[in-house]
Amino acid sequence: MNFLKKITLGILIVFCLILVWVVFELNAEAREEAKFLNVQIPGNMSFEKPVEFLTDNQIDSLESMDVNQEKIVVVGNGYNGYDFYMWHKPTEKGEIYIKAFELTQYIQLSREILAKRTKNEVRDLSGDYKLYKGTSVIYEGTFSNFYPTRFELWFKSKSSGIEEKLTDKNYLIDGWDR
Repeated sequence: MNFLKKITLGILIVFCLILVWVVFELNAEAREEAKFLNVQIPGNMSFEKPVEFLTDNQIDSLESMDVNQEKIVVVGNGYNGYDFYMWHKPTEKGEIYIKAFELTQYIQLSREILAKRTKNEVRDLSGDYKLYKGTSVIYEGTFSNFYPTRFELWFKSKSSGIEEKLTDKNYLIDGWDR
């Protein structure tokens, strides 16, 4: 076998290996997404779909809302991502962030990125509830295939490092198609 044939064979082998890897990855992604298709919505729990978008007046109204307990409001959809409005009464320095779980299979959603993208540092302590915001995409699922999700607001103390769940709220959401 001459040198040119060896190079051609090597290129062909590398191309085939890349093709097999791509097909395997696409198949693995399809299997993962299938978990979120045709999910049965539990009848014994209440859910709402997030409002898809807010006008400037609605955002102003939301930002000036008077609250008396920890609260989460989720706005958005799987296509554009979700905005998280989080109210917390800061009595200790640390950080707050969101975690999300699909409720029928108890799968944590977008584990690596959701907490990071919604994280807010709590620096200023006060006796009033303060609004914090975050934005993220939920990667699991596909457009218009809704499934039940619990969004949880968490606080992590700067001094002790202890995490504490503050509140949660159930929504029906769809995911982001890649």
